[in-house]
Amino acid sequence: MYSNKDFEQLRIGENLTPLVKKMTQDKINKYVSAAEDYNPLHVDVEFAKTTPFKGTIAPGFQYMAYISELMAREFGEGWYVGGILDVRLFRPVRPEDWLFTRAKIVDKKQENEEKIVICEVRITNQNNEDVIAGTAEARCT
Repeated sequence: MYSNKDFEQLRIGENLTPLVKKMTQDKINKYVSAAEDYNPLHVDVEFAKTTPFKGTIAPGFQYMAYISELMAREFGEGWYVGGILDVRLFRPVRPEDWLFTRAKIVDKKQENEEKIVICEVRITNQNNEDVIAGTAEARCT
């Protein structure tokens, strides 16, 4: 079984329920610790001030995971088994940024027995600037 969403009921142009998160330095520190990715750009505030970013930034995979969280919430196993994500990162995410993760159904297709939903996905910050944009595909029943 894949998604609990019925393929026939999903509509092109339909916006899925957004996901809203606030990035914090504490979240960055915990992610970096779990990932064992101790790049000082993410965790060393004094070092990060000397870089072109002028402060710490979150690892890209950390906030890219918010797209996965949204797709998993909406499509469950249809995302976990065979989900495809194709995105481009546009700007860094800093502590205290608000992130708005959105997905819009832009196409549906059937390949043999597989029913596939294609979504335009996007994360914007509190200034409505694109942070990440691209597409995600999930399987449906």
